[in-house]
Amino acid sequence: MAGWSALPYDLIESIANLLNAAEDFLSFSSVCRSWRLVYKSKNWHPGFQLPWLMLGEMQTNKGSMRQFLSMCKFKFHYLPFPETQDFRCWGACQELVITINPRFEVRLVNPFTHACIDLPSITTLNIQGAARDCWFSFIHKAKYFKIQNEYMVFIIYGPRFEVAFTRSGDSIWSLVQSLIPARFVDVVCFKDQIMALSIVGTLFSLETNGVDPPRMLCVSPPPQQEKSWQKMYLVESSGDLLILFSYPSGNMVSRFRAYRFDISKREWMRLEDLGTNVLLVDTDICTSLPACDYLQRNCIYFVHDNLDSLLASGPRCMGNYMSVYNLKENYTDFMNLGNDNSFRYISATWVLPSLW
Repeated sequence: MAGWSALPYDLIESIANLLNAAEDFLSFSSVCRSWRLVYKSKNWHPGFQLPWLMLGEMQTNKGSMRQFLSMCKFKFHYLPFPETQDFRCWGACQELVITINPRFEVRLVNPFTHACIDLPSITTLNIQGAARDCWFSFIHKAKYFKIQNEYMVFIIYGPRFEVAFTRSGDSIWSLVQSLIPARFVDVVCFKDQIMALSIVGTLFSLETNGVDPPRMLCVSPPPQQEKSWQKMYLVESSGDLLILFSYPSGNMVSRFRAYRFDISKREWMRLEDLGTNVLLVDTDICTSLPACDYLQRNCIYFVHDNLDSLLASGPRCMGNYMSVYNLKENYTDFMNLGNDNSFRYISATWVLPSLW
C-alpha cells in the first residue's frame, strides 16, 4: 500500500492543481493530515468551476439542510446552511448568495465557507406602509457584481420596480433615478458598466460619476419583433450583451429567443446560435458559461421554481425540474430533479462553489 502521507509537499500540491470539482477538493482534504495541510494552505489554483444548483431546505436527522445539485457529478449534496433558513435567496453563478430576512436585513453569504458580509438594511430606502408586511415579495430581484476590486449589490424592489444599489463601504442604499419613467426587470454588469432593462424591453445604462442622485439613461428600444413574452433577462456572454426572451410552451417548459446588442448601430440583432456557450437560467437570473462535457453547447438550462407543485390539488408528484432548450434546433429536453416535499415556495438558483 502506498504511503500517501509521505508524498512530497510539491507533488501533493500538483495533484490538487489537477482537480476542478468542489467535491473532489473536499475528498482530497480528507485523505490524510499532510494532504489536508496542502488543502488549507490554498496554494493550489482550481480550474474552471461548474456551478451547483441550490434547491430547497430539507429536514434530515442532522437538522435542516440545504439541497445542492452538482452539475459536474450530477449528484445531490445536503449541506448545513443556517444563514439562509427561512430567508429568500438569489445566486447567479457567483460564490456569494444574497439573502434577505423578514427584518429587511441583507447579507452576502458563501454557502460553503459560511463567510458573511453584512449589507445596509433595506429600511434605509424609507419603506412605507404595507411593504413592511410583504418582505418576501418586496425585492423582485437582487444581483451581486465585482467591479474594479469592489463589490456592488443591486436590487429591483417595490410596487414601482425601482432600482437601488450599495457598494463596498456604503452605509445606505442609493436610489437610482430615471430620466424616463420606467419599471425595471433586470440589471447586468457589461464591461464594467451597469446596464438595465425595463419592463417593456428598453435598454438603459447607469450613470454614477459626478451625478447625484445616480440616474438611468435610455440607450435603445427593445427588439420590435418580440411580443407577449413571459420574462426577459439581460446577460453578458463572451463580450456581447444579450437579451433573452422566455415564452411559455405548454407542459411547464419554456422556449426562448435571444438577441445580441450591436453597440455601433445601437440595435438588437437576432441570435440563433450561442456558439460555444450555454445559458443557465432560473426564475430571476441568467448567466453565460462556456460549454463543456457536462453542459451542451448552444443550449439554455432553465430551472423552474416549485410554484406549480404547491398549487397542485392532486398528488404531489411534481417537483424540481429543469428544461434544456436547444436554441438552434428549437427543441426542449426535460430533466426531472426529484420530488419536492417542501410546503414553501422555493426558487432554485445557481451558485459557484468556492472553498476559499
